[in-house]
Amino acid sequence: MSDIETVHKVYVGIGSNIEPIAHIKKCIKSLKENFSNLQLSPIYESSSMGFDGPNFYNLAAFFETKNDLVSLKKLLNDIETQNGRSLGEVKFSSRTLDIDILYYDDIIDEEKNIPRSEIVKFDFVLRPLYDLAPGHIHPNTRKTHNKMLADNIYQKMIIKRISLPLTV
Repeated sequence: MSDIETVHKVYVGIGSNIEPIAHIKKCIKSLKENFSNLQLSPIYESSSMGFDGPNFYNLAAFFETKNDLVSLKKLLNDIETQNGRSLGEVKFSSRTLDIDILYYDDIIDEEKNIPRSEIVKFDFVLRPLYDLAPGHIHPNTRKTHNKMLADNIYQKMIIKRISLPLTV
């Protein structure tokens, strides 16, 4: 099977702290239009990290795509831009929308930060992944999301789970 025909399994983290409900809903609509088998975690509210700002709403999404990693990243950047994000912003600042590729199949690419290093560092990344796929094995740690959550070695930033019905 050629690479063009390969269906890739992708997990992304989605975050917003500027009109988060509106931007997250627009993001989900765009993901649904562009990818198949979309699945969403619950949304969690967490404190801003590295700066004093409004709290973030965070969730994870799983989908399948035939896009290679480079074209997928470009498409996700386009979705961010359509939601008012300007690329090249200060690292720790408010965001209309932030979409990070957490896993792309089981590849390990340190240069592209895949799997995303924040998975093992912060509960607002790990907890939504656990909700989607507790048995998924992290390709670096070789631990499941369930085991990583049980190990309790990440920074706790989640304030609460948000009750917001999201439709896919």
